Parts: sequence; structure tokens; C-alpha cells
Amino acid sequence: MLKKQIITLVVVIVVIFGGIIGWGLTQMSKMSPQGPAQGEQEEEMEEVFSLSAVVSSVDVANNFLMVKPAGEEKEIKVVLSDTTKLIKLEFPFDPANPPAEATFTPIQTAIEISDFKVGDNVFVKAKENIAGKSTISNTDFVHILP
Repeated sequence: MLKKQIITLVVVIVVIFGGIIGWGLTQMSKMSPQGPAQGEQEEEMEEVFSLSAVVSSVDVANNFLMVKPAGEEKEIKVVLSDTTKLIKLEFPFDPANPPAEATFTPIQTAIEISDFKVGDNVFVKAKENIAGKSTISNTDFVHILP
């Protein structure tokens, strides 16, 4: 009889501890931070500071370029300031007949806004986030790519 009482007592203790542990786990899962509620989506803020594009128009008088980023339909206005560096990158060799060495340094030539032509491939670097903007006004540099 004593053996049955000990077994019953052990079973009761195991059930009580199991219940306490299970209750604690459900309470912790309720208190843990959860993602956005159903139907809501958390938007990620994208940061973009540069883009590759093709020049679609040049306005020398007002000091800006209109460029069309690769794969996009909309144009972006790139306003140039006195501090914007305008550089043309050129290969130091004929692209049709490259040298045997695998590495090279492109030739950088300072240019003016009037040197930009419609159809030039450019790389634009801004000093501020340009994600979703239609005008880039704080331009660090613009490179004409070879």
C-alpha cells in the first residue's frame, strides 16, 4: 500500500510541475514581441545613395541633367552645384584590343556640364538618401562611364 501511495504522489507532483511549466511557456509566448498584426506589413526603409542611368537631356543654362535609371520608366532630375565633381572615365587602352594584364586604372578627366551628351551612361553619387526621389539636389559627383 505504501508503494502505491508513493507512486501516486510522484505522478501528482510530475503533473503539477508539468502544468506549471506549460502555463509558464504559454505566458512567455504571449508576452514576447510579435511582428506586425495580420493584414499589416512592416515597410523597410531603403537607403540609396547612388544610381546608374542614361542621360536623357542636358540643361546647361539651369545646371541640371535629366537621367533615366536602368530598367525604370521615370526620369530623375540631377541638379549640379559648384561642389559637384564632373568626371569622364576612359579606358587607358583600346577596348577592342585590351592588354594582357588583368588590372588597369581608368583615366579620369574633369569635364563641364556641356560635355554631357544624350545617351551617355552615367554614375551619380549623392550625399543624401535618394530612394524614391524624382530630384537629386545634393550631388557629390557624376561620372560618365566608358
